[in-house]
Amino acid sequence: MIKFFRKIRQKSLADNKVSKYLIYAFGEIILVVIGILIALQINTANHNRINSNQELKIIKALKTGLETDRKDILFNMESIELSMFSANKVIFALDNNLPYKDSIADYIGLTMFPVVFVNSTSAFETLKSKGIDMISNTALRDEIIGVYDSGYKFFEKSEQIVLDENERGLKEIFPTRFEASYVYDLKRANYQPRLVPLNFEALKNDQEFKYYLKSYKNRLNILFYFQHKNTLLKKVNSLISSLDIEINRLES
Repeated sequence: MIKFFRKIRQKSLADNKVSKYLIYAFGEIILVVIGILIALQINTANHNRINSNQELKIIKALKTGLETDRKDILFNMESIELSMFSANKVIFALDNNLPYKDSIADYIGLTMFPVVFVNSTSAFETLKSKGIDMISNTALRDEIIGVYDSGYKFFEKSEQIVLDENERGLKEIFPTRFEASYVYDLKRANYQPRLVPLNFEALKNDQEFKYYLKSYKNRLNILFYFQHKNTLLKKVNSLISSLDIEINRLES
């Protein structure tokens, strides 16, 4: 088409028809501009498509990681519930002057068996390296940051307080009262932790030990209800739902 206009323009110039020359010259310019605009539009569309594909890929990776995190949270919640149940069994036996049974060692071992939230942050780290603005949905972007940069970090600090108190108990409270700590049956799925008391009858009147045991159970209770159940799990479930909605939108 441009060659067509060029030939007419050259013929008009040869025939000394300046007005026609200008018209066809202008037409040639318009075609060039239109061609450039079309090329830019195609390039922009390709760029947007690539970005959209990358965004979809990272959102799916975030969802996969969060689903793994949710499984870990639920597993830890079950373990903490078992620890609280076991602590209550020991406390009841001490407060009600019950005789010693071998199960007491199992209950105390389960009470002091720690769990750690192992979260998957690789997808979020990849997102940060590529630029958080890759997520076009600003509300979703804020929710992602809220879970990974705020929710996870705050939870880990709360969890660490309980872990530190667990370790302090095993180092400072238990050595003079129990045979040994970190006693596990590594061949069993739950490792069957045991803490065998040196003198169970003495523990019944041991205010320091009972205070520690009851206080530690209370810490577990707070970690379970306020940090796991009502905060972390809700945030993760909400974000997974939001990611699902965005995935459906991007794929439609």
